[in-house]
Amino acid sequence: MRLIQEGYSCDYEMNIFINIFFSRDEEGEIKTFFSHTDDIIKVECIIDFEGETYNYLYEYPFKNSVEDKKIIKKIYGCACTKCFVKAAQKIRNIKLPWGVMSGIRPAKSVRQFHEQGKSFEEIKDILWDIYEVSPKKCDLAIKVAKNEEKILKRIKENSVSLYIGIPFCPSRCMYCSFVSTDIKNSGRYMDEFCSLLCKEVEKTGEIIKELGFSVQSIYIGGGTPTTLSEENLDKLLKSINKNINMSSVEEFTLEAGRPDTITKGKMEVAKRGNINRISINPQTMNEKTLKIIGRKHSIEDFYKAFKIAREVGFEVINTDLIAGLPGESFEDFKYSLDEIVKYNPENITVHSMCIKRAAALSFSGIELTGYDEMNKMLTYTQEKMDEIGKEPYYMYRQKNISGNMENVGYSGSDNMSLYNISIMEEIQTIIALGGGGSSKIVLGDRIERVVNFKEPYEYIRRFDEIIDKKEEIADFFRKG
Repeated sequence: MRLIQEGYSCDYEMNIFINIFFSRDEEGEIKTFFSHTDDIIKVECIIDFEGETYNYLYEYPFKNSVEDKKIIKKIYGCACTKCFVKAAQKIRNIKLPWGVMSGIRPAKSVRQFHEQGKSFEEIKDILWDIYEVSPKKCDLAIKVAKNEEKILKRIKENSVSLYIGIPFCPSRCMYCSFVSTDIKNSGRYMDEFCSLLCKEVEKTGEIIKELGFSVQSIYIGGGTPTTLSEENLDKLLKSINKNINMSSVEEFTLEAGRPDTITKGKMEVAKRGNINRISINPQTMNEKTLKIIGRKHSIEDFYKAFKIAREVGFEVINTDLIAGLPGESFEDFKYSLDEIVKYNPENITVHSMCIKRAAALSFSGIELTGYDEMNKMLTYTQEKMDEIGKEPYYMYRQKNISGNMENVGYSGSDNMSLYNISIMEEIQTIIALGGGGSSKIVLGDRIERVVNFKEPYEYIRRFDEIIDKKEEIADFFRKG
């Protein structure tokens, strides 16, 4: 579809919604005409499609007395996308539970309104009147915002968090676009990678000490960190405990991830290494789906891994599920969620299927779950979590996410992850180590990024540059 915008352009936001209503190979033309005069925003959208013309005129009273340019930009973009959606719904009756809200962090918008002195009831009205967010999603966004506010108060002055990326997996899932390599191809680099990673940990510890920072949380992700052997995992954890002052660390998370990589020995190593949170992620509890998506574990592997983790003494376990996996119906997803609930993990994270350009799924031709079915899955999740007393505290949305939905972390009030909020809200510096790690350096209102090399071989070959990158991070703080 060809897009023409006059008066105001917001291509990014418009294309999110164009891709919801039209496939990539469909041809047609979309025009928007924007004006803001006499305290009225007017947008007309005309869609020419398959020999027919569809149009809609949208008007919104808005005095341009707002000083915040970001808010003005949001209002203008919302007016254009809302006008387009109204016209497009004359062609296809697609319901949008999030209305025309397109941001990654809906709860952040709620918090911003609340900080401006608006009550949560007033915010509900804003979400409906301006964005047409459904009542269910309004409730979700507000609950997340309330819990975020509590967690953000826990972030300490002069604190940082660490992310340590392990870019190895037993196999590559068809939906995956993360920094990970199949150990069949990259396993030969694992020992050397781990040895150098320990040196990066040592360098990072020196810089943190020099700058007078404390470490509040550590997250070992990937990839699948438990792809490492017991020996390499033990070496890494010993290096962390030796070089980082652990007295200030509240959370130390290991994303065990794939159940087929979890052994009693590795869990015991993790426990000795002061890990206090782990993730065991089946993604689905349906064997047929595991085969489709390229997961090499079985449902029985998940049961065994969960049991091992409990026996070793882990009291905080997260499990991930994905709504909208290829071939799964609402009943399939419901079964998975109900099965997970039986095991009572402290955290349950439900992701919506998302098509990433680098993932094999984007080239497969497999049709993803429809909007109504996705909404049904996530509405059931919201209701089920409420029923068992788990609150939503962590939420983000992505481009090309199935059904234009959301990813949400649910937990009891005592086990909400500080790291998850810190990485999402970008108000605490995250120093990243390992393969593909992306450091976010928070300097007041400014954020600087320093990115490590992705591939294990590149990380090894150019390790001197990895150390230089740590000095680059330190220099941002030295210079202020």
